Amino acid sequence: MRNDIIQILSGELGMPAEELTPDVHLRGIAGMDSMKVLSIILKVEKKFGIEIPDDATFRMETVGQFLLLVETLAAPQSLQQAS
Repeated sequence: MRNDIIQILSGELGMPAEELTPDVHLRGIAGMDSMKVLSIILKVEKKFGIEIPDDATFRMETVGQFLLLVETLAAPQSLQQAS
């Protein structure tokens, strides 16, 4: 799952995946603007069948926080698919 999220980030931001480490600040990434954020969120939501709350979007600061948020939201989906 983490690799899929990183690939979405990498593709949208035009950055090598290996540079998107958990401690990278999202707002510090060149080219990151509200349209990029929206595009990333929509792709991640579609990929994992989740909905990321707007307030969570504004609280995220790092790649690691984004990964954790998506994993947390997707966990119930994974459990439903396994049963």
